[in-house]
This record gives sequence, structure tokens and C-alpha cells, in this order.
Amino acid sequence: MIKAIFFDMGGVLVDLHLDLCVKAYRDIAGFKNISDFIDPWHQRGFMKDLERGALDFDGYMEECKRHCAPGTNTETILYCHRQFFGVPAPETVKLIHDLSKDFDLSVLSNNNSVSMSILFPIFQGAGLPFETSFKHLFFSYEMRMLKPDAEIFHAAIAQSGYKADEILFIDDSASNVEGGRAAGMKSVLYTPGTSLKSLVETSIAEG
Repeated sequence: MIKAIFFDMGGVLVDLHLDLCVKAYRDIAGFKNISDFIDPWHQRGFMKDLERGALDFDGYMEECKRHCAPGTNTETILYCHRQFFGVPAPETVKLIHDLSKDFDLSVLSNNNSVSMSILFPIFQGAGLPFETSFKHLFFSYEMRMLKPDAEIFHAAIAQSGYKADEILFIDDSASNVEGGRAAGMKSVLYTPGTSLKSLVETSIAEG
């Protein structure tokens, strides 16, 4: 029986716009090879270091500026990075509010301090503040672990207080879903643009 739900964030709770982000970094910041580092699911190079907690906010800005046009400042980089994210849809906000009445909800996300400095106010403004909407926030940069490695799933399960088979995990990355399944959770793949509500309801009904 499902008692708790783990949601991935980017691509599930909020849309990602990789093309807009890449264009902004290239055209505004002059980061011409940004595509070598950024990805909807699994970052590379120093951006991967950022997501696994080996690089902090200031360290990222320092490294990023080395790739950008001379004179690029932190505000410009944050503007470019902001283009990656949409806003939680009203139906997603309602779904989380409704589900929280019957299930413990958590976020399990490969994420970083730069993105979260942007996403905290976005979710707050959408009526979905992280601190009150979710019981646990399992962020890779704080845990120093990355999906789809087994250790992050086992750590999140242990901290949740639930057995693995009592948790529904939803992600838009096939490799992350496989990692969740290997850890014993009921794990399902979400396709952006489809109904998250229907996927959750069907998955809960199936147990």
C-alpha cells in the first residue's frame, strides 16, 4: 500500500526549458559551449560537481565566468539560468495540496544551490512553498549523492521512515526510475506534457 510519494522536481513539478536556457547562456553570457555541461537530467563537468555538492554557489559562479564573455557578472548568469525553469502549473499545485491530505510527500531531486536560489521563490509565488508542502527535501547537492546511484535512494528511503514498497517515486528520467525500482520503490516514468494527476492516481490504485 502506498503511504508516501517522492517527486522529482524539474520536468515533473515544474517544466524545464533547456533550449531557452542554452540560448540565454550563449547569446547573453557568451558561454558558447554550454551544451557540453547542461542537460535536463544529468549534468556534466563542473555543473555535475555543483549538483553533487562538490562545488558551492560562489564556486560555480567563479567557474562559470571563466566560460563566459569578459565582464559577465553573477546577475547575468542567474538571469540565464532562470530561463531553464517554468512555473508550477495550477493543476500541479492543486494536486500536491490534495495529495498531502492523505500521503507524506517529498522531493527527491538532482539539484544545486544555484537552481534552488531561483526555484525557492518560484514555488513560493506559485503557492507551493517547499517547507510546508513537502515533508522531506532530498536534494543531491545537500546529500552529496546523485540519482540514479543506489545510495541516494536508500538514504532517502531510510530518512522517510517508510518501507521502500510503501513509496511511490515519480521521475521523468528512465535511468532514475530504474534506480528507484532497484531500491524497491514503486517507480514510474512521467512524460512531460501528460497528466501528472492521472499518472499518480493510476499508480496509487495499482498499489
